[in-house]
Amino acid sequence: MGLDKRDMEMMAVSIPTVDYFEIKEEIDRLTDSVNRLEKIVECLAELYLKERVKNWEMILQAMLRKEEQKKGNANVHRTG
Repeated sequence: MGLDKRDMEMMAVSIPTVDYFEIKEEIDRLTDSVNRLEKIVECLAELYLKERVKNWEMILQAMLRKEEQKKGNANVHRTG
């Protein structure tokens, strides 16, 4: 029992089909990876913005404390 011309043609047709499914699976895996990466980047961007806001709030609060201390010292010198 050997392979005839028709068997060879069917094998030639089946090989690209298998490659297609392998390629599709690989594309699906890559798509999932890209989606996860996008979520990670979004989270990092959100954290960055929130931390920037926190840092600016801390800086502004420190500046306000210094101004209040200056005013407090000025009041002590005036009354003293």
